[in-house]
Amino acid sequence: MNQNLSTLHEFTFFVLFFCGLLCTSHTNTIRAKRQISFDVNFTEEKVNEGETVADDTKNNESYLIVNILKSLGGELTESVEYGNGDDNNTLVVLKEIKVVWQRILNNPELLVNSTESLESLRTYMAQILYLVNDRYCESPDETFFKGQCLPVSTRKKSEHCPENMGLYDDENNEGICDCLELIGDQAKSELGSIFSDDTGVCHQQHTQGPCENGQWFVFKNTPQCEPAPEGCPTDGRHVYWNPDPSMAKKCWEIWSQGPCEEGQLIHLAQDKEELQVFCSHRLAEHYISSSISIPKCPKGSWRSRNGRCNKAHFG
Repeated sequence: MNQNLSTLHEFTFFVLFFCGLLCTSHTNTIRAKRQISFDVNFTEEKVNEGETVADDTKNNESYLIVNILKSLGGELTESVEYGNGDDNNTLVVLKEIKVVWQRILNNPELLVNSTESLESLRTYMAQILYLVNDRYCESPDETFFKGQCLPVSTRKKSEHCPENMGLYDDENNEGICDCLELIGDQAKSELGSIFSDDTGVCHQQHTQGPCENGQWFVFKNTPQCEPAPEGCPTDGRHVYWNPDPSMAKKCWEIWSQGPCEEGQLIHLAQDKEELQVFCSHRLAEHYISSSISIPKCPKGSWRSRNGRCNKAHFG
């Protein structure tokens, strides 16, 4: 058993180095007995086979990285079954499996030629981490919030969060209420919500939100209230803009032709700290602004008027 473990240890080091990870892993040949569907029957024959193919193409890299992940998962499972969930070796392996998993998350193309998908491995990792008490919820689609595991909801309002807010999962599997996420055409055609440190909740841009009558809520490096342009509805559907900066701005409805050329629509780019408006064809995939913007605050926090990222707590 020790000889087998040593062989696998050397092989794992080789694979992790091959994949760009400067760490070593202790693996074994024990198949998990818990009710988790994975294959970790990693014998010396497979080690030899792996050594033979390690110099081949990315298909082999996919095979190796997935087997390393599941081998480490098997060792963690075995430790729990034998009551060693808190010993030093288990903590070391737990750290290593997280490194391998992060490698996969950072390079999802590693799975292109694998029989595993990122979603299936995401489910696998959630089960493993739950088993060793490193995660509150067994499902990868749940987060721990208000003393229980609740569904993650980032694009649709969560019943457990204030208006215009969804329930996100942070790196500790703890729930955070934050402004709803917009993706794809929705992010190009609808104004997103921004957090107000005055009210403690999210409000849709270009609505009155937390502002006084005659004002609308905007984001210009920080959330702020400013006078709504005369004649421009504060309904979250209009922008005050002109594609020619030398011309006077006017009020236009988003996703309409407005002042754009025939066949183009008014688009939004909301991946920057300040809203960007531009003309483009309906299926435009991306817009890169030439303006310089400060980095976005992480989920679960907002940029206050002094420019700092503050973390919000709800419930």
